[in-house]
Amino acid sequence: MRMKNQWKIKTSDAGQRLDVFLAAKLTDLTRSAIAKKLKAGAGFVNDKKATVHAFLKAGDKVEFRPSLKHEPDLSAPSDSAQDDKRGSSQDAKGRKRPFKDVKSLIVKETPDWMVINKPAGILVHPDANEQDGTLVDLLIAHYPPLAKIGEDPSRPGIVHRLDRDVSGLMVVAKTQDAFDGLKKQFAQRKTQKYYLALVHGAPPQDEGEIKFRIGRSKTEARMAAIPVNSTDGKAAWSHYKIIKKKKNFTLLEVQIMSGRTHQIRAHLFALNCPIVGDQLYIKQNSKFKIQNSGGRLMLQSYKMSFEDPKTGKEQAFELKPDPMFASFF
Repeated sequence: MRMKNQWKIKTSDAGQRLDVFLAAKLTDLTRSAIAKKLKAGAGFVNDKKATVHAFLKAGDKVEFRPSLKHEPDLSAPSDSAQDDKRGSSQDAKGRKRPFKDVKSLIVKETPDWMVINKPAGILVHPDANEQDGTLVDLLIAHYPPLAKIGEDPSRPGIVHRLDRDVSGLMVVAKTQDAFDGLKKQFAQRKTQKYYLALVHGAPPQDEGEIKFRIGRSKTEARMAAIPVNSTDGKAAWSHYKIIKKKKNFTLLEVQIMSGRTHQIRAHLFALNCPIVGDQLYIKQNSKFKIQNSGGRLMLQSYKMSFEDPKTGKEQAFELKPDPMFASFF
């Protein structure tokens, strides 16, 4: 007979994340409460302590051993739960989020995919420095089957991403067929992606192409633009068009034909037009001061289109510009 809070993983449950699996079993606890207990060492897989994001295999033995001493009732309403009622919440590090839950971010959802309006300040998926409180966590809480979609368990359903400090449109696959189809479209550059970028200064022309290659900087912890004729880095192509200019600032529309890490940020920095609020590319002693951006990077993915992987019908989306852009003009 199975003991309380012990399970042997069936084939049908293989591939699930530990916190998602336990949330389905321990219905008297919220998933956030379970996650906190797991971080405190309550979860075991095959008799070894497991992390929140451990992915389960068929045959694994799972145990949940919450401590009974000096432990608050995590299933009771918390301050963050009260924040939820007011339309905001907190991430894993206690930082305020400007949204209630992932439902408030959804622009359109179908059985195969969803388009979301990602806020600035939230990491899309776990990385080496941050494992919890990512967009992926919110998406899985909204749609648990997402945990099994894709090629990388740490990036379920993610066919493209935005930097933590970039806001705007993203499409997320909800089925494996949609993931494969959308990924192919991005690889073949059949998708259309447009951004608004507020920059210091102005580019040399009202409209132009930037084709510097993108590679990791050899001197800074960021990406760098590399001459087109170099063999270093990866090919990258951005098209920009000036929308507004005023004194020391310019609002650009930027279309990217490739999807390199920090592509727009590195390309515009190479033109001596860094994005306002970019604390990674603008040094503290730079002539470009980090100011007036409300602490955020002034880069927004505001238009996107792709083909529905199942029907082939074009799906096009456009957001209103972030109000912060207007505050500069």
